[in-house]
Amino acid sequence: MPKSFRWPKDEQELKEREAAGLWQAQTLAKEIGESKEKITLQVIKRIHKAFFQSVNPDIAGRFRKTGEDIKKLRYMTPPPGTAIEPKMYEFWRELDSRLSQIPTIQKNLSPKAHKKALTLRNDAVVDLATWTQHQIAAIHPFCEGNGRMARLMTNLILYRFNLQPTDIKYEGENKVAYLDALGKIDRDGDYRHLKQLIIKGMIASYQKLLAAQKRAVK
Repeated sequence: MPKSFRWPKDEQELKEREAAGLWQAQTLAKEIGESKEKITLQVIKRIHKAFFQSVNPDIAGRFRKTGEDIKKLRYMTPPPGTAIEPKMYEFWRELDSRLSQIPTIQKNLSPKAHKKALTLRNDAVVDLATWTQHQIAAIHPFCEGNGRMARLMTNLILYRFNLQPTDIKYEGENKVAYLDALGKIDRDGDYRHLKQLIIKGMIASYQKLLAAQKRAVK
């Protein structure tokens, strides 16, 4: 731990640091997503470090290890700390393969053909973002912040293909719906409900963008 680090003095300061860290992690995920930088395990760790370095540097930017096990979640039990490195490596290899299979949009297509190709490409991207979110939530590779990291990585993938981001935080009824959607994947392999939540968040982001643009031209 850095000698200059000071633990938050109270709950309010902790929340303020978490909010600032989440903003920094969102900014970094957006920068990486919009760049051509290869998405690797080190990238995932960098985003988590940006999130937690001012909250708890002991866990910032590193995967769980021996003895750092997570209790059973609602529908599944995350792997023990001893299994995180191989699990995340397996996840990364599959992610890298799926990224390479996202269809490209050919040049010089007619407007109708271009629209169809774009729709198919975007649907494949959202499918991949949905799969990624569930994978990180299921593996729970970090000691803290796994849900938000799962959604940060979702947005990184959406940014990579010029799509609008989705929600980072789920609260109230939205959190219940989110956990139920994860449960449907864990129990039945049904990704549709989580995909719908992600799309709902993307639409909300797009509407906010349009509203901001309208205010800017007034």
